[in-house]
Amino acid sequence: MRRLAIRLLVIGYWLLWMVGCTQQPQQVRRLSEKQEPDSALMAQMAFNMQMASAADKACREWVNNDSAAYVLDDFGFWYAKIIRQHADSLQTGEHILLHMQMSELDGSLVADVEEPVVVGSGELPMAINRSIKQMSRGEQMRIIAPWYTAYGTEGTRIIKPYTNLVITLTINNE
Repeated sequence: MRRLAIRLLVIGYWLLWMVGCTQQPQQVRRLSEKQEPDSALMAQMAFNMQMASAADKACREWVNNDSAAYVLDDFGFWYAKIIRQHADSLQTGEHILLHMQMSELDGSLVADVEEPVVVGSGELPMAINRSIKQMSRGEQMRIIAPWYTAYGTEGTRIIKPYTNLVITLTINNE
């Protein structure tokens, strides 16, 4: 129940942010003049709730079919340490070299990048930020992230909106 409440809260924040966005789904943009402005927000909320439910189901199925021991985070994504180190966890503000491989749940590779990152800077999606804080140098973690904890309703230049991802993170030594 707590996880559902947190997911609804996260989705609610995104919806408030999206009210100001111009890129809304086709059916929301086709409002007649007789409809109230709030109906667009309600339609968007209903659409996102359906998409979040489908994402949760798809991610849960993926996790159940994998052999790793996953843990469900309070915000709705799954994670498992693939390579463990017995060192201290990374600290907020620490500079790291992060290697990220991102695939859709069907296995199609979306991105394979290595970039310097500041731990806790908020420059990465929630699922990645929260996972990095649990890692130490040399470790590898796999995240199964529903769209609302990854790149959301907007996506990026290379990641489509509403994309559920399998993300493999490796903290490399700089």
